[in-house]
Amino acid sequence: MPAELPFLDQPLKSHHQVIERAKLIGRTHGLSSVVVAAAEEDDVLAAMYACKQEGISDAILTGNPENIRKALDLAKVPADSFDIIATESDQESALKAANLAASGEADVVMKGFLKTSILLKTLLKSDNGLRDRELVSHSALLYVPKYGKLLNVTDGGTIPTPDLRQKLVVIQNAVRVLRAVGVAKPNIAVFGSGESINDKYPETLDAQDLVSVAAEHWKDEINISGPMPLDLAIKKPEDLNARINDQVAGYADILLVHTLEQGNIIAKTLIQFGDAIFMGVIAGAKVPISLVSRSDSMMNKMASIALAVCLADFQRRNIPALPSIIANEQEIQ
Repeated sequence: MPAELPFLDQPLKSHHQVIERAKLIGRTHGLSSVVVAAAEEDDVLAAMYACKQEGISDAILTGNPENIRKALDLAKVPADSFDIIATESDQESALKAANLAASGEADVVMKGFLKTSILLKTLLKSDNGLRDRELVSHSALLYVPKYGKLLNVTDGGTIPTPDLRQKLVVIQNAVRVLRAVGVAKPNIAVFGSGESINDKYPETLDAQDLVSVAAEHWKDEINISGPMPLDLAIKKPEDLNARINDQVAGYADILLVHTLEQGNIIAKTLIQFGDAIFMGVIAGAKVPISLVSRSDSMMNKMASIALAVCLADFQRRNIPALPSIIANEQEIQ
């Protein structure tokens, strides 16, 4: 048995450090296995091959073998690089990926050439054994060079307009991702157009309610504040001539948004205009789910896979990110 890799005692601060952590996990425990559902996607295969060459992860491919080999050839990846499991449809590819993850043969599930809705619906069916929380959510973990730390923008990928209860689950998922990269007590900024509560702006009232519930139950595990605009979340108040005394302001680790559109716009703006490196993962299932886009750079793809490997390692340790709470007479865990 290999020695247990010590857990992080300092937060990772860049995508390079996330990649190096994933490599260390691979050297200690063996390469994590990523099962690619419907792997007939050349850019995904190129990223998986780069990760294997760099010692980040290995892969199992599901899908049509002939089409996968064509995609491997297009990606200039040797045909014998990965094991291929033949399937006849996207649904079967997703189901096979779910079975491999549920049995422990795969540590991460990755989306290939199929719709996200098909993948998630199949993975999260109760009889497939991968449902962990009542819902999953997307974390866009960003390295913004001028910020100097990682910023998790959530949820810009799965839940269009989460309610209070759903936002509490999103917080749990986001904290799990941050714990996986060594952030012990995350600072959470609940997004708002301004920091004042205003009846004319419902999201400020939502932020107030969310902060009240989360702070009451998780005061020892997180710092949370809001509503808070983006500039105040990531720039010190004195740099903005803002007269506010808030331990989250200027030091946010998580930016919790109220709609999918908000999260998507903020993350893409930071990528396009702030030179941010994107690492995306879906958390809340028993294994991380990795989604990459054809438009993502190779570095973004590799960093996203590395983040999923780090999250899988954290989940393997069975360390609770946040304790369960009761909200609206129902347990959130």
